[in-house]
Formats: sequence, structure tokens, C-alpha cells
Amino acid sequence: MNSLTEAELVGFLELQVGSLAVKVPVRAADQTDGSVDDNAGAPLASFETEGNTFAILVRGDTSSRAVERAMREAAQVAVRHLSRKLLN
Repeated sequence: MNSLTEAELVGFLELQVGSLAVKVPVRAADQTDGSVDDNAGAPLASFETEGNTFAILVRGDTSSRAVERAMREAAQVAVRHLSRKLLN
């Protein structure tokens, strides 16, 4: 996987973690890492971490309903992860 900081920045999603507002970058997932089958089982959006870096990676058109739904699910995972990390 490429470094999260090298993936194309699509935007930011502001998440409420306790009393903190955390801006999580939304980045385009690398689609060119081999055959189409490599990403066949991958979710449309997922929360990923590398060390202290984190982002929501999106595969596909960010305006589609399926991707928006997957982004909401990834945001829930991000809030759980960031809650454990920032509030403990």
C-alpha cells in the first residue's frame, strides 16, 4: 500500500470525537496496483492508519450513494479508533 500521505486528497470529513472536532482526510485509494481483481473484495471506503497518520480511503465515485454509505461506515470506525486514541 502506498503511504497515506501520497494518495490523492479528495477532501476532509470533520468528525466529533468527544468534545473535539477532528478533520480526517479523505483520499482516493490507489486503483493502479495491478489487476482489477486486487481491489475486487476491498470496501468502497475504509478508515486506514499508518503510524500516526490516518485517512479514509475511497474507491470509486464519491458522489455515488454506495460510496457515501461506505464513507459513513468508515467514519464510524474512525470515531471509535480516534476515541480510543485521543480520549484515553
